[in-house]
Amino acid sequence: MMGWSMNVLAVAIGGSLGALCRYGLTVLFAQGPLQRLIGGISHLVGGEAGFATTLANLLGCLLLGSLYQWTESLADLGETPLSPRMLLAIRVGILGSLTTFSTLVGDITVLSSEGRVAASLTMLSVNLVGGCALFMLAAASVRGLLS
Repeated sequence: MMGWSMNVLAVAIGGSLGALCRYGLTVLFAQGPLQRLIGGISHLVGGEAGFATTLANLLGCLLLGSLYQWTESLADLGETPLSPRMLLAIRVGILGSLTTFSTLVGDITVLSSEGRVAASLTMLSVNLVGGCALFMLAAASVRGLLS
């Protein structure tokens, strides 16, 4: 039972860190100092909050792709870079709470209901296609660095 409870604690701590990062992105881009920086492009994904959601999702995909390839490459060499519990904390906890599929779906639905279908479809496309592309790019980059 101790192993299970420690796994839950690892996910909870990681989830707290990821949620704080996610909130920080929203504050920085939707309400904070970086709002002006993205003003010219944020309308493509429904505004500053949509931009923060998209950035969180793309960043999470990039980090997850890097982590995946790094751990796989080292495992092929017989090395274990991080404990299974640490990987659980990072993958499920930090990156799971940083990326926000439910927020993405909510933003897309609201944009569509407001008649902003182009922004809704752009946000969906950028998150899904961009996320997959960044995951694969990160994995390929790490693979190249480690070989």
